[in-house]
Amino acid sequence: MKNLTFRSVLVSLLSRNYPRTYMTISYIYNRRRVPSFTRPKDLSEKIIARMLSREMEQYSHLADKYKVRKFVEEKGLGHLLPKLFGVWTDPSEIDFNMLPDKFVLKTNNGCGYNIFCLDKNKLDVTAACSQLRKWLRSDYNHVETHYKLIEPRIICEEFIPGDRAVFPVDYKFMCFHGEPHCILVCTNRAENVKLTTMDLEWTRLDYLTSAYTHDTVIEKPRNLESMIAYASRLSEGLDFVRVDLYDVGEKVYFGELTFTPQKGIMSYFSNRAIRIMGGLM
Repeated sequence: MKNLTFRSVLVSLLSRNYPRTYMTISYIYNRRRVPSFTRPKDLSEKIIARMLSREMEQYSHLADKYKVRKFVEEKGLGHLLPKLFGVWTDPSEIDFNMLPDKFVLKTNNGCGYNIFCLDKNKLDVTAACSQLRKWLRSDYNHVETHYKLIEPRIICEEFIPGDRAVFPVDYKFMCFHGEPHCILVCTNRAENVKLTTMDLEWTRLDYLTSAYTHDTVIEKPRNLESMIAYASRLSEGLDFVRVDLYDVGEKVYFGELTFTPQKGIMSYFSNRAIRIMGGLM
C-alpha cells in the first residue's frame, strides 16, 4: 500500500509539474523506444505533442459530455443522443424520485466516471452522491488540459441496454479528416473488457498488442453502414477524433468524442498500428 501511495504521488507530481517528462516516460514504458514530440510521426506522438502544446484545448467543448450534445444535434444527428433526464452541478440537486428505474449518472469531464443504475430501488443514494462529489472535485487531468476547461457537471442519461448482454458493445471509430479508418470494438464490458480491431468491411485487423489479442469472434453489427456514415459526419473537419457509438439493433446511440485516448498512449495498439494511423493524421 505504501508503494502504491508513493507511486501515485510521484505520478501526480510528474504529470502536474513535468508533463513532458511524464509523457516521455509513459511512452517509453509502453512503446520501448524514445518518442519525438518535436517531430512526431506516429499517432501517439502526434496526440501527445498536441496535448503538451495545449492545442487540444480548442476541442474542450466537444470533449464535454454535455456540451457535445449540441454539436451532435447541429450535425443533424440528434436522434442518436440518449435521453437526458437532468443536469446538475451538485448531487444534492438531484431528485432521485423523478428518475426512471434504470439510468446512468456520469460527470461530463471524466473517464470512466459512471454510475450504472439497473434498479433504482437498490441504489445506495448516499454512496452514489458521495462518489459523484469526489469525481466533481477530481483534479487529475494535468496533461489533458482541455478537460480542465470543462465546467464540471453531473448528467443523467437513459441506460442503453445491450443486445444480448447487460452492457452494449462499444464501437470506437478511429477517424481522420472525416473518414473512419478502423473500429476498436469493446465487448464483455461487464467483466474483463475484450478489444478487437476491425476494418470498415468487418475484417479483423492485426492492430493490437499481444496482451490484448484474442480469438473471440465478433459478430458484425446490424447497423454498421449507418454507424460509418454517422462517424464520418461527426468527424468532418477534424484531422483526428475517436467517435464512440453503440448499436443495439433497432437503434444506434452516440457515446462521446475523444481526442486523447488513454492520454495518447493507447497501449493496446501495436507500434505498427500507430505508425499507420500517424500517417493519416
